[in-house]
Amino acid sequence: MKVVAIIPARAGSVRLPKKNRRKLLGKPLINWTISFAKKLKFVKDTIVSTNDEIILKNISDNKSIKVFTRPEYLAKKSTNLINAVIYDVIKYEKNFSRIDAVLLLQPTSPIRSIKKILHGFKKFKYFKRKKSIISVSQTNQSYKRYFEIKGGNLFLTKVRKKNNYYQVNGNFYFATPSFLKKYKSFYYKKKTFPVIIKNKPMSIDIDTLKDFKKAEKFLNLK
Repeated sequence: MKVVAIIPARAGSVRLPKKNRRKLLGKPLINWTISFAKKLKFVKDTIVSTNDEIILKNISDNKSIKVFTRPEYLAKKSTNLINAVIYDVIKYEKNFSRIDAVLLLQPTSPIRSIKKILHGFKKFKYFKRKKSIISVSQTNQSYKRYFEIKGGNLFLTKVRKKNNYYQVNGNFYFATPSFLKKYKSFYYKKKTFPVIIKNKPMSIDIDTLKDFKKAEKFLNLK
């Protein structure tokens, strides 16, 4: 099975400008995810997709990854990430070879576990790639979208329950190219299996300076 990891890194960030290349313990944030992807033996290739000229310059000599320049129409604040992912899949398959599975690794989640991702990959294979896999965390915060787990599947709900609802934490996603093209999402009712992450640092999805400081504090303790 050919699994390709995609690391998307849009240049514009409103709440924390230039966050994907902001130094986290002396290393650009995106480099934490690039380094992690290299450790995954089942990943056959890694794409970094960005319109950030400085990131492009810094990683252009890295022979272990494919560097795609994201077109500006897919790098706007209003752009749905899934459209950029599908663009990368089509471009890769046109220029290299067919992809069996996509692993999305967002650079804003620098703290990950190989064990958890392997668990997700095993589930993905168990379902014969007919379902997507999304990492989630239990939450008690207020969000516009909540998820429930029923029969092992992830369901979107607007009803907020006291102790049994989840949020997508951005740590990792698995899906086939056909799934992404059909549903225009990594999530679709009855076709998405969650991997629950209980470790709070692994659920950090950096969007603000406060999030960044939390990740920095945890990594300093390791």
